[in-house]
Order: sequence, then C-alpha cells, then structure tokens
Amino acid sequence: MTLVSGTHDAHGAAYRDRGGREVVDHYGKPVRVGKAVRNVAGVIEMGYGVLAVRGADRVEFVDNAVSNRVPTADGEGTYALLLDPQGGIETDMYVYNADERLLVFLPPERAEAVAADWAENVFIQDVEIDDVSDEFGVFGVHGPKSTEKVASVLGGPGAPEGPLSFVRGSMVDAGVTVIATDSPLGEEGYEIVCAAADAGDVFDTLINRGLNAAPFGYRTWDALATEAGTPLFEYELAGTVPNVLGLRNALDFEKGCYVGQ
Repeated sequence: MTLVSGTHDAHGAAYRDRGGREVVDHYGKPVRVGKAVRNVAGVIEMGYGVLAVRGADRVEFVDNAVSNRVPTADGEGTYALLLDPQGGIETDMYVYNADERLLVFLPPERAEAVAADWAENVFIQDVEIDDVSDEFGVFGVHGPKSTEKVASVLGGPGAPEGPLSFVRGSMVDAGVTVIATDSPLGEEGYEIVCAAADAGDVFDTLINRGLNAAPFGYRTWDALATEAGTPLFEYELAGTVPNVLGLRNALDFEKGCYVGQ
C-alpha cells in the first residue's frame, strides 16, 4: 500500500492495484500531468517490492542467479533479469550494492516468491534474503529539470551522474539515497529512497520545496514509458525471451552460467 495516502488524497488521487500493492493511478488529469513531466519535472511514489540480501557471499549468490553482472562496489547498480529454464523472463529487477547488503527492486507481485525461491537455494553460502518492501519509501523524479529539482532539495553531495549509481544525502531531517535512473521515461531521472517513517516528509519536500514538480501516477508513467520504448513488466516482459525485446542492457554475454542462459 502507499505510504503517503494523506498527501495523495489532498491532490485528488485515484488509486489502482499494481501487483497486489495500492498505487496512485492518476490525480485527475493524467495527460496534462504527462506534459508537465515532459517539460519540467514530476514525482511519483514507486510501487516496488524490495529485497535485502546480506552475508559474505551475497554478490556471488545473486550474480549466479541473474542475467547481468552484479556490481561489487558500493554505490553502483545494474538492471537484470531472472529467467526460467527455457529463457523466459520471470521478472526484471534493479540490483544495488549498498555497502554490506544488496537491495533488489522488482515488481511487487514477484518479491515474496523470489525471496522464497532464493532462500531455498541457499546451501552452504553465507547469504540471508529478506523481503523488506515495507521498510522503504521510493519516489521517482523524472523530467528535463529533474537534476535541478533534486539539487534544490538535497543536502550533502551533488546528484549522482552515472546511470544506476547512487549517493547518500539528506532531505529535511531524513537520510536519503539518490539513484540516477536508466531513463525509463526517456528523460533524465532519479529515485529517492528513504525509510518508510520518513516517506511523508520526503514526498512533501519533493512536491512543495525547491523547484516545482508535479505529482503523477502510474497511468501517466505507463504512457510515458511506452512513448520512450521501455517495456512494461506486466504487459510485455513476463514470459518473453529477452532477445525478442532487445534487452541487451539486462544481459552480460561474458558471465558464467545462470538459469535460462
């Protein structure tokens, strides 16, 4: 469920289900808001499931399970796929190396199943997998002015530069992690990660402080992602072979064996 329903309601939100999680569909004028995102910046509460993978063997374990190389350095991330034995996509995901743990962002309907499946495949490795979806708020900031927007409210370092890299800083009194996205909407973009308890303050900051930004929901997200040529998991990815969709950015052709290779 959304972490900031009061703020959404104040902006006239209508909701929908996304993989078993309540998300904002729209705020009344999704097409007009889409133009605001395309021209300035917009903010969306992301409906991710989140897994935390800990233990000395965490990088090797996840690297052996997914289609892309898992980064070994703190502050870096990758986009990857989990495949079935026939090479069909079971889920897509973002994997971030966050110091002593990996954080995995994936469609909410897949979080519990992936956590259980990975836990069953831990044998002698030092690995612990937890579904921590309820512990984090994640907000996307997208649009040609998104760098300026983030800079106007972020305390600490400047915004990250490389795609899927991240920095740590603060907004109001909340600690946040700022991730540079891989531009799923065809514009520069960031994701702001915070503790669930701080989600209300962070969302309010992103909407109302610094450079203006319009709140938008998943109806606008889906339309802008389609315009940008970004495949949507629930409509285009599930069960499809990656090469059919040209998802070369999710594949490392030189890494060792993994399921579905």
